[in-house]
Amino acid sequence: MKKHVLENQTLTLFLMGELNSFNADDEEKEIESIIEGKELSSIIIDMGELTYISSAGLRIIARIRQRYDDVTLINVPESIFHILDMVGFQNLMRIQKRDE
Repeated sequence: MKKHVLENQTLTLFLMGELNSFNADDEEKEIESIIEGKELSSIIIDMGELTYISSAGLRIIARIRQRYDDVTLINVPESIFHILDMVGFQNLMRIQKRDE
């Protein structure tokens, strides 16, 4: 993840490439540094450029959801949507598939 946008207390995080056990710790630290000290009302996670997510990546999203009530995943690729659906994330947050 390299890009984020903060507008009106809504933070949009753009996830790119793979989010796996090899890079999850670094990605989580980067996300924490972006979130730290900000008054946020909602978080949008744009997965349009994400190609793979492992359980380590799912844990990052779950931790964000534990801290913030209003979390939305957008532009979710079909393959990743299937994983999110299987683990029940649709019961925790709004999930919007990417237009394929």
